[in-house]
Amino acid sequence: MSTLQSFAVRAEVLLNRLAQVEAQEADQQANAEIERTRQRVKRTREALGEALHVIPVLAESGITPPAIPNGTAANLAKARTALRSAATAIVGAPVGDIATRLRSQSVNTALETADKLARSLVADLNRSVDRKRLQLQPEGIEQPIVVYPGASDALAVRLNGIQSRLQQKVDGLNPSQLEQRLESLVRDAASWIADRPALERSLEGQHPEVQEFLRLAATEQGASWRLVTPTVQGWLQDPENTVNLRVVLRS
Repeated sequence: MSTLQSFAVRAEVLLNRLAQVEAQEADQQANAEIERTRQRVKRTREALGEALHVIPVLAESGITPPAIPNGTAANLAKARTALRSAATAIVGAPVGDIATRLRSQSVNTALETADKLARSLVADLNRSVDRKRLQLQPEGIEQPIVVYPGASDALAVRLNGIQSRLQQKVDGLNPSQLEQRLESLVRDAASWIADRPALERSLEGQHPEVQEFLRLAATEQGASWRLVTPTVQGWLQDPENTVNLRVVLRS
């Protein structure tokens, strides 16, 4: 990442130099061009800065930093030289000359290279965090949340939220959002592992036949009538046990 860091430094130098340019009323067009370029450099510098900040943070969680292809690294080195040359040339120069320098192909190519690299880095980081999301997914995360009689409704709601977040693809986030998303994924995975068994424990006090009936009743296939044993029938006769139960007929 040394080439990338060096480029970011050069962009910062150019940005500071442009900030020091005093507007001249006699050349409003040149002033406008300088301001547009300053804003462009600022956006590029901020995007690269955010990426450089979050890369080591993500690496601490085992996320491999994205590699910069050799061709891109070579273009970035040229872009760094172009920005350094431009930053040197505009010192003390008239506003018109500065605008002309900023319109040069070398400066525009350098900024285009940086813009493409910043977008590529952010996209790569999104994919990397999404792969980590898949690695963090606990076993059974795809299974529906079933609120068995006696289980906590509040816990089920919280687990549904965790399940949704762990299954949501990571995409389109900026670097600072990626850091927050990764932290959320780690917390959610740990909470799921710790709290998910509590729903199953709500069945522990039930007769084994009732347990089997309820577990199968909660599946897509449902529980067959043969599971409605005398023990299960007795359990079903208690209104408190059947408040959330529904019978669905399927052909």
